[in-house]
Amino acid sequence: MAFSRLLHHHGAHRARQLRWVLPAVALLFLAALVTLLVQYELSDQAVQREFFRAHKTIGHTGELLTRGLVAGTVVLTLIVLALGGWALRLTHRIVRPVHTLHLALDALGTGDLGVRVELARADEFQEVGAALNRLVETFASTLGRIHALVDRIDPIAAAAARDRPAEARLHELVRELDVTMDFFRLEPRRLIREEDG
Repeated sequence: MAFSRLLHHHGAHRARQLRWVLPAVALLFLAALVTLLVQYELSDQAVQREFFRAHKTIGHTGELLTRGLVAGTVVLTLIVLALGGWALRLTHRIVRPVHTLHLALDALGTGDLGVRVELARADEFQEVGAALNRLVETFASTLGRIHALVDRIDPIAAAAARDRPAEARLHELVRELDVTMDFFRLEPRRLIREEDG
């Protein structure tokens, strides 16, 4: 799996993903590096004590310590990279549904009541998506009833307007209500999928 596929393609969500992962990776790397340095210092002291007993050369001892430090650093780097890849994959699984929900909420913010959310996995986000879909259904149903009511009131108010000035004002207010309610558009249903985001 390519590293770039683990990062979300949307800039704000990619930044959020990296903001979660990079400090954890840096902290893990720092902790492991400090552990290796402490191990090196303790090993160095032990080798110095044993040096005079075993009559080993200083060059050979330094070579052993350096080899151990290099091997430990390589292993540590591989572990940190693997953990970083795992963390990016995990955050990608979190960021994708959040981005999908964000797109749906943006559409709802413009008055589009035709939007619905479909998420790939059954997790907490699936519940949020279902709740959002129920909310939109309720809004659409309520808006449909309001428009039907306005359609019923408008002819009555128009007929009454010929007789009295107050009824003319009522007719005008009903029209204004109808124009205001046009903000909510009853458009055909469409799905926003994680793959689309």
